[in-house]
Amino acid sequence: MTVSYALSVSSARYSAFLRLLRKWKGSVVKAVWAELLVWICLYATISIIIFWIIPMQYRTALNKEAARLDNLLGILDIKFMLGFFVTIVVDRWKTILQNISFIETVALSVSTIIRGTDDNSRLARRSIIRYLVLSQAMVYRDISMRVRRRFPTMKSLMEAGFIFENELHELEQTETGYNKYWVPVNWCNSIVWRMQEQKYIEAPVSTNNVLNNIRDFRTQLENLCKFDWVPIPIAYPQIVFLAVRIHFFFTLFTRQYIPLETDEFLWYRCIPLIPATSFFLYLGWMKVAEALLNPFGEDDDDFEGNWVIDKNIKTGMQIVDDSHGECPILNIDQFSDPKFGPMYPSILVEHPHVYQGSAADVVIPESEKSKMVHVDSKTSVASGESKERQSSIRRRFRRLSSRLNLRRSESQPAHSKGQTIKSPGAESTHSAFSNLQFVTEENEDPRFELRIDMDENSDKKDNKLP
Repeated sequence: MTVSYALSVSSARYSAFLRLLRKWKGSVVKAVWAELLVWICLYATISIIIFWIIPMQYRTALNKEAARLDNLLGILDIKFMLGFFVTIVVDRWKTILQNISFIETVALSVSTIIRGTDDNSRLARRSIIRYLVLSQAMVYRDISMRVRRRFPTMKSLMEAGFIFENELHELEQTETGYNKYWVPVNWCNSIVWRMQEQKYIEAPVSTNNVLNNIRDFRTQLENLCKFDWVPIPIAYPQIVFLAVRIHFFFTLFTRQYIPLETDEFLWYRCIPLIPATSFFLYLGWMKVAEALLNPFGEDDDDFEGNWVIDKNIKTGMQIVDDSHGECPILNIDQFSDPKFGPMYPSILVEHPHVYQGSAADVVIPESEKSKMVHVDSKTSVASGESKERQSSIRRRFRRLSSRLNLRRSESQPAHSKGQTIKSPGAESTHSAFSNLQFVTEENEDPRFELRIDMDENSDKKDNKLP
């Protein structure tokens, strides 16, 4: 069953973190403590071997080799591999969770649409719920080990009351080379059609509503089968799990402390504090993916299919039979009085319970208020620019152009006086023109002026505009 910890983190106080760490079932410590202990023992053993067995003259070469391997380990980017893989697994886990079928929607529609209190209508409603839960149990016992241990055979389903002997015989007589999850659902559809023929359902559109809800229930079971039949390609989890373990296998050697100048044994050097912390965090990260790969397994955080089956059969029967057609005596509620307001315990009265806009309480001062004027519908107020803004842009552009011309004239003093030809749409110029410039004036509409500087030695015939 999934471990619930929402109450422990109901507030963001510092104690919430401690309450969260106290939980053992489903915790990261429970998942990694055994491998962490083995890794620390191996690290300490190698450290002792280096100090007591390897001579001093070989330790320098060993230290260089360890440093080289440590640099090469950076090529193996396990952070990216783990992050991408865990994202895929969590998305898959969320989709599986959304396809866990609960009976309430189907049961409420069956109870509302199939009317009647006689034995025939009651038996029809109860049989629809029982057949749907039977189909769910047949699916879950094939994808969940916990449900499989509870219902190892179809006879165990009969002993649990989900199917009768004649129904089991008819189910076994259905000849197909594939699964038979659809057979109980087909029985449900036949019962609904029979109820319409017997006038227990008033309108055909109501029949369609019940059939759609039954179809949605079966579709969710089908989706669970797809996720179980077609998992993530096995090569991907193999690569990720192997990469993490290989990485920390090499850290047993690359993160060792190798004494080069002393023979004194320092016992605390055998305790890999930082490498062990890294091993704990990365391995715990990987264990998350391992636990979520098959959410219908037998881990602490896996889904409890048996509980879903028990809840559906009990709740569904309660809705379609015991509570069918029941309604309490209607009374005039207190909310009809406009003076009746929300009620809270006295300890919560001082805390506000209001959702409103972030600018709802802002009061605009009188000095910032302006007169409302009419705006042309063809003009965009939000995107329009003032004349001052346009003039500023023109002025800056003109200044920049003047500076460029000044620098060019200083570097080439042999140019003749520039000629200015107004042309709003000049397309091209001759190669002898050495300077092109756009000029705009303030307080006037934008106009393009093509300013041309000609070389003194150039031919005037070649400097004509095309």
